[in-house]
Amino acid sequence: MAGSTSSARDRRVAAEVEAACASEGLFVLAGHGIDAELSTAFDAARTFFGLPAEVKDGVPRVNRYGYVPDRIEARTPSSAAYMGRSSLAAEYLDMGLAGEVDIEAVEALGCDGFAAAVRGYQAAALGAAHAVLEALATTLGVPGFFAARMSQPQCRLRFLHYPPCDRLDDGSAPVYSTPHTDYGAITMLATDGVPGLELLRDSRWVPVSTPPGGIVVQLGDMLARWTNDRYRSTPHRVVGSSGADRFSIPFFVNPDPSVVVSTIGSCVTAERPERYEPVTAGEFLVSRIDSPTEPYV
Repeated sequence: MAGSTSSARDRRVAAEVEAACASEGLFVLAGHGIDAELSTAFDAARTFFGLPAEVKDGVPRVNRYGYVPDRIEARTPSSAAYMGRSSLAAEYLDMGLAGEVDIEAVEALGCDGFAAAVRGYQAAALGAAHAVLEALATTLGVPGFFAARMSQPQCRLRFLHYPPCDRLDDGSAPVYSTPHTDYGAITMLATDGVPGLELLRDSRWVPVSTPPGGIVVQLGDMLARWTNDRYRSTPHRVVGSSGADRFSIPFFVNPDPSVVVSTIGSCVTAERPERYEPVTAGEFLVSRIDSPTEPYV
């Protein structure tokens, strides 16, 4: 009976995940098992962002990895995502899996344990992402599909800090990030519990509530392409929280750059014919990262 109960629970969870992927394009991951690594990563992020501005500016931004301060002029001036914006901006630090940022040098700036915290969280988050992708593959009827395409994944870890901000004159919260969809496979978004994330549902912005240490799994445009839009990527944004610093840690998970993203057969039907031409994951990411509407440039 125990095995039967477990199977019924697994089927129920799979059905809930499938429904969330098809409707909302995101779900909250419970019991992810990486609480300790995540707590250490948040400590490292808070320590880094607490450094003097001139110290943080010493971490160069090279090939879209490194530090970007919370100054609007630090962005690409021609970016459509920032045209007409006020000075409201978040600061962030982007790090890859292949040493794109010298995290030992960051540690030497005054962040004890920074390198171990980053590496530990990258490994833990990647393990959790593998489990999520396998669950998605199973709901699509292709178990092992994503695992076979993740031998050298192209992932990006981002530490994000949204400074406190005042409400606008009309009482609304100012918008930090322009509405956008993530463009990779999935994003494992860890939050500190401070509100701010909103998703677009039926032309309305709806807050996404997550507990401290919670992880929101957001589906990206690459996964939508793989699934022929059976699973969707949902527009979302971040609004300011009055009087409170907000920290988040998104981990952008993508397959090997050489992997060809072509429609999964189970996602093509007479009612939903194939919508996309094949493209390599690397080519697709470059086309999106270099887009003038990329919200963090």
